[in-house]
Amino acid sequence: MQLLTHFLELRAGFEHGVEHEPQPVTLEELAERLYCSTRNVKILLKKMSEQNWISWKPGRGRGNVSELTFLVSSEDMISKQAMALANRGDYTGTIELIHQLGKGEALQDSFIDWLFSLFGYRAVEHEERFKDTLRIPVYKWLVSLDPAHSFFAFDFHLVSQIFDTLIRYNPQTKVIEPHLAHYWEISEDGLHYTFYLRKGVLFHHGREMTAHDVSYSLFRLKQLGQAATQGWMTESIDAVTVLNRSAVAIELKQPNVLFLQQLAHTSMAIVPEEICQDNESIFGRMPIGTGPFRLERNDDYICKLRAFDHYFGVRPHMDLIEIWLLPSDLREVTPSWETVQVFRGGPHSHNPVGAIDKDSEWHQIEQSIMGCSLLTFNQKNKGPQRHVNFRKAVDLVIDRERMIDELGGFREAAASSFLPTMDPLTKSRTDQSEARKLLAEMGYQGESLRMYVYRNNNEDALWICRQCAEIGIPVEITIRSEADMMRLDTIDEADLILYHICMESNYDLHIIQTLKQSNSYVRAHLNEERVAWVDAKMEGILGNPSMAERIASLHGLIDELQAEKSFLFVLHRSQQTTYQDSIKGVTINDLGWIDFREIWFTPTS
Repeated sequence: MQLLTHFLELRAGFEHGVEHEPQPVTLEELAERLYCSTRNVKILLKKMSEQNWISWKPGRGRGNVSELTFLVSSEDMISKQAMALANRGDYTGTIELIHQLGKGEALQDSFIDWLFSLFGYRAVEHEERFKDTLRIPVYKWLVSLDPAHSFFAFDFHLVSQIFDTLIRYNPQTKVIEPHLAHYWEISEDGLHYTFYLRKGVLFHHGREMTAHDVSYSLFRLKQLGQAATQGWMTESIDAVTVLNRSAVAIELKQPNVLFLQQLAHTSMAIVPEEICQDNESIFGRMPIGTGPFRLERNDDYICKLRAFDHYFGVRPHMDLIEIWLLPSDLREVTPSWETVQVFRGGPHSHNPVGAIDKDSEWHQIEQSIMGCSLLTFNQKNKGPQRHVNFRKAVDLVIDRERMIDELGGFREAAASSFLPTMDPLTKSRTDQSEARKLLAEMGYQGESLRMYVYRNNNEDALWICRQCAEIGIPVEITIRSEADMMRLDTIDEADLILYHICMESNYDLHIIQTLKQSNSYVRAHLNEERVAWVDAKMEGILGNPSMAERIASLHGLIDELQAEKSFLFVLHRSQQTTYQDSIKGVTINDLGWIDFREIWFTPTS
């Protein structure tokens, strides 16, 4: 493996496609590239020659030009080594090598077909029984699996598989259902809640969950405050009292008609007190919950979830879920769809060419994603984005229908609200002349702005920047990691942020969440006066028992923010899930992912 690493370092110093062509080079140059002595270079070259990886013709005398000929490509070397490691069961070594391959288009079709043959359903015999395993490729990785700090849809989806909440919200019936708590009582004034816990519920490390864990989980979120993604959900809590091992009382400062929905939110999941306290720094990487799957592994390349045999609810049908992070360049390479079995198409994915038409055993679910892409303007930073004319001008140059036509993919419709079902049938208005007039009226001098995105928004961001450039607004795109984009200091640096928001079925709670969440880009980019105004409005909304009136008040609040273009609705998207006939129980949750606990497989002949 070490010799292969040296070979790859050596090969990286030469142009693409020079295999079998002698390259003039000196020993001193090679020593500099490999960061070692000329003596060690000679040893390495000898070993590579013995492996028939290279041909080496040394020049006569010190400093004279020699000839190095590569007999194999780096892609071939890594492909063969990756296959060998996979055959030995060393999948960590396999995926590490895959990440060294570089650009996806350099890969051979045979290697791509082999790679994707590793994914999909497997039934592996172990101790006289079969273990059902599903291996899934993804192209963006986890940031945090701590319920208090989870921010992105993929993270939240996995958190929901690992953890449980006191109660659950059923999106079909719109009813709160028992979960970790089997029963609860609410006082007439709506300020006192008592929850009675199921007995015998185990955390993944084997300890029984108690009321002390519930108290700790809620108090921890309250203590974290703005440092927690959804710390605002505990603002109405005044006190949490452990009544006994299986009962806990919660007292609120003021009535909150959405408190039960908040307790059902994934961020309010129950964590084991001693594990979280003693391992706070790594809890987001290797968390422990009570959920249907326990996390067995989570490193830079593979996340492994194993069914929890002692789960208090219904045990999942699947025994093991393996999620592999692949290099983003591989996203553009068409895999062998017959071997993948489950494929989730994201915002920039291509349709699985031929997968449906050529094989009737394939099925496809295409659905609108609840939510939309948003463009926020940082009204706390100095700059033209603080002026309403500027924000209106940007809105007028984004021709959303043309954006859909030109970029295609799963871009579905122009957005003028959070949900596609709430948009009017009229087209979005664009007017470059009016935009230029607004900029002239405010005295805009062509100042440059910084737009922050994380990678999967790149194509949309480039398109918007080109439209802005047409009326003289230079926008510089800065790509930040998902982890960075959770941080308030990063959010504060940006003048603009383009991102996609996934809405959940509990619509009014999610709108409130968007406006109250500490690191929500919409909230973080409002000025202090507007934040105070939003918070004051929210107190009345959270105390209103009428859902229709709550939603009407929220729409009024959003309309007022839209009148001054505090943020822009951009596009709605759809997504596609492709799966083979042998997979049963495929349901897509609000976050756009397959619920792992429900899927199962029929035997294939």
